Amino acid sequence: MAALNSSEDRGGQPVLEERETAGTREEGADGAGTSKAGVANARVRRAWRIPLSFLIARYFFYVLAALVAVWLAAFTAFSMTLNAGLVYSANYGAAHANETITAVQEAGSVNEASIPSAYRYAHVAHDGTVLATDLSAERLRRALDATANVRSEGAGSPQTFGIDGTTYSVGKLADGTFCILTSTYMPEYTTRELRDALPNPQNLMIAAGCAGSALAVALIARRASSVLTGKMLPLTDAAERIGKEELDFAVGASNVRQIDDVLAAMERMRSSLADSLEARWRSEQAQRDQIAALAHDLKTPLTVVRANAEFVAEEMQDLAKPGACNQLGNSAFSDVAAAAQDAAQGCKQVDRYVQLLIEASRGKTPEGARQRIDAASLAEHLEREVVPLARTTGVELRVIRNDALGGASVFVEAQAVERAVANVVSNAVDHARSRACIAFSLAEHDKSSARALAIDVEDDGPGFSPAALEHGCERFFRDDTSRTGAASGTHYGIGLFAAAETARNHNGTIELANLTNPDGSIRGARVTLQLPLA
Repeated sequence: MAALNSSEDRGGQPVLEERETAGTREEGADGAGTSKAGVANARVRRAWRIPLSFLIARYFFYVLAALVAVWLAAFTAFSMTLNAGLVYSANYGAAHANETITAVQEAGSVNEASIPSAYRYAHVAHDGTVLATDLSAERLRRALDATANVRSEGAGSPQTFGIDGTTYSVGKLADGTFCILTSTYMPEYTTRELRDALPNPQNLMIAAGCAGSALAVALIARRASSVLTGKMLPLTDAAERIGKEELDFAVGASNVRQIDDVLAAMERMRSSLADSLEARWRSEQAQRDQIAALAHDLKTPLTVVRANAEFVAEEMQDLAKPGACNQLGNSAFSDVAAAAQDAAQGCKQVDRYVQLLIEASRGKTPEGARQRIDAASLAEHLEREVVPLARTTGVELRVIRNDALGGASVFVEAQAVERAVANVVSNAVDHARSRACIAFSLAEHDKSSARALAIDVEDDGPGFSPAALEHGCERFFRDDTSRTGAASGTHYGIGLFAAAETARNHNGTIELANLTNPDGSIRGARVTLQLPLA
């Protein structure tokens, strides 16, 4: 057997060398090897390991600190605008309402420039006509409704009141018109240009705080993701290499306790998988070598048997001529010639199977091309192939071909179907007492409502045991105690399995059943192979 560190391709997979995994069990020149160094490194790594919860808590603290800093900066900026006189405080409008409306009354006219930007105004005639305003339509309507009673009463002195969070101030001017001032409990810019061009200072502060918070969280999350990804790189690398069956490496480590626990489990899995694959490969290689040797050895006696069988067939054909030998009848010689021909043909067939076996032992599984075949022609061909099987055992084989086969066809690999049917018939004649039957017909496919070619093989043997009915088509099943007395001797549980595999590869089915008498006793066995029609 070749050494395990050879470059032989094992089914396309990398070859595992016969040595311990690097960095884990490989020994150095002094016999101590790298295992001690690995243990020392592992101890160092364990000394620096941190819990994953600590890592998460650290970045959670970063987020809280960043949010506090962002909002503190936003409030500081807002306070600076207040101190710089760029923004009125939120209570400015309500606190100076009477003072402002009085100043307008004393001026005797409504001058927009003289009204602080903390207020919005409306100049209204005594009949309610709006002369000038900087209020929106909706706010103007609410202002007129809120001050209607005050204006109807004359409002000789300034009137200030609040409704729904808005402060209204009303004052009557010398010309009989009214000035209405409105303000809300919100900070406003000290100039009308800034007030009309920019969002409210408070809203601007909140928007800036939210945007800064989102940016800070995103940056911290990206950093946390980068750090966690870096710490999990050994895990990702190990998973990818194990997925590719590259097992000759040492799994890395991080400084996070939970990740290191997963990496340790990954290392144990890698080591176990390497050992398992190595053992499996050794077993498969030994099996392939054994099959190849056995197949090669079988070819020698088969060649001898075939040559002698062909010679006997030629001689017996000559003896079968009139006058060649008066002591034996021509029919007897013809039977011998036919038997010899069967032996020769059988040897050729087994020789073909042996060639396939040799190819399979080399890791090749050649499949013949599938083609559409007339069902009747296929049945006729299968009949020619299986009749000699029964003739060699002295079992009477009855062949039934339904007339409905004409016109139907199947899309199959003919040689594979031939081997499957031969296995089933061989099993039947081997267990039959005296009679067997193979019937070709059309039936409903077990898997669907489509039609199928049904091949029923029956024998009058002891039938299948309950275990065989359930597991008879499994590989190497040999627990069929009711059919162990076969004429050919030992069975290896391969024939029915191979037939079942062929049926499955053709989307067909195989079914095992027992034939029973009216009294319930078993009178034989039946195997039904179905192949869907093309």
